[in-house]
Amino acid sequence: MNNPVSLVCIAGFRENCQRLHKYALPYYLGWAIKMPIEGKLYLWGEKVKYVPEETGVYAFYDKNRILIYLGGSANLRQTFTKYRETNFSDDPRKRETVYYRRMGAQNWEERVKNLLNEYKMDCGDIPKLNNTLKTGEKVTPEWGFYFYEAFNKPLFEAAFNLDDLRKKITKVPVTSLEFHQNRGDFARWIRDVFKETQLAERISRMSSSGEDLRLMLLSALGNPEVAECPECGTLSKPEKTWEMAGRPSKTGERLQLTIALYKCEDCDKTFRKVVKKEKIKA
Repeated sequence: MNNPVSLVCIAGFRENCQRLHKYALPYYLGWAIKMPIEGKLYLWGEKVKYVPEETGVYAFYDKNRILIYLGGSANLRQTFTKYRETNFSDDPRKRETVYYRRMGAQNWEERVKNLLNEYKMDCGDIPKLNNTLKTGEKVTPEWGFYFYEAFNKPLFEAAFNLDDLRKKITKVPVTSLEFHQNRGDFARWIRDVFKETQLAERISRMSSSGEDLRLMLLSALGNPEVAECPECGTLSKPEKTWEMAGRPSKTGERLQLTIALYKCEDCDKTFRKVVKKEKIKA
């Protein structure tokens, strides 16, 4: 009796490989294609620190035994031990790993490159975690940022890239911003998911609260002047901005405000908002 997976692959292997790869287990796929790394499928766990100290390549699989990453190392034991001890802090997306395969290879960089090319030729794309996030690209829902006001109090607002995050920060209650900032959630998500370490570090140092925190977050994310229309909720950019400074304090500093004037494109409402606060010398 013919294998049904093989029959489909014969009819249109490359067009159907991704669909089959998403739903079928590797031992079914093995009837139709050659696995990138052959050999025993190991369970990810404590014993990974006992793998041989050798140069080689490896493949990570999720709970459904679907290939999610191909990599290599000059020392497999050292790399696997680091992954285990840091819980994949270099790329938290790899925390989906449940199974793995490994294979010795002298020139691991060249071997990984060849394996990825072969896999792409067979399946139309490389494993999902070998693809880096592009600017503006949205992450999948499991990696999104979900806003809460407190524990067990979700706002049903979510961000899936940094542009989303900036837009949501303009509209969610300040109590939510304080909740997440106090926990370090913004910096952690930006660093772990998008690898924006400098931006994450800048945000982690913020100690403001209330609307000042909102302004600082927006400023760090590159668009402090976007505001939500109080009438219809549409995000708007300012028609113009200007600065106003108060009287000098005893220390010789003045508080300078940058104020923006908006006109909503949807409802034509005109409104103002302070978009920046800073202390300047008198």
